[in-house]
Amino acid sequence: MKHVRKMIVAVLVSAAVIILIYNFTSNSEGRFVKANEPRNTPSTTLTVINNEDFAGTANTHRFNIPAGFGYVKASFKNKGAKDFTFTINEGSTSGTAITSGSVPADGKEHTYYSDKALSTGSYYVSTSSAQGMSGILDVSLGTDVN
Repeated sequence: MKHVRKMIVAVLVSAAVIILIYNFTSNSEGRFVKANEPRNTPSTTLTVINNEDFAGTANTHRFNIPAGFGYVKASFKNKGAKDFTFTINEGSTSGTAITSGSVPADGKEHTYYSDKALSTGSYYVSTSSAQGMSGILDVSLGTDVN
């Protein structure tokens, strides 16, 4: 009977040591979330236009929104002496206007976000100015509004 107790204690101690070693060396950072607690999952982003220079009086840049993405962030830096305007259209340069605006000639980055999910497909960013313009364009896609 003494041997059985010793064996049971040895097995329990060994199991406890193995569990402790696993917990200290594991890279998992799993966290349980209550059913009604919001999940803090990071947004996935995809850059589709990166530091694209543009100049002149009119430019158009095309990008696609693939499945799983739907939110657009467009950033402009106006390096010219005059303001310019932009429009983002769906499907073609004359398609449905998603958003538009004016970018001041202050050399700072100005960012515009879609506040609703857009459908997959082709989109066009058009910039124009009566005067010559100089700028940089970045467009990123996201899986959520943040």
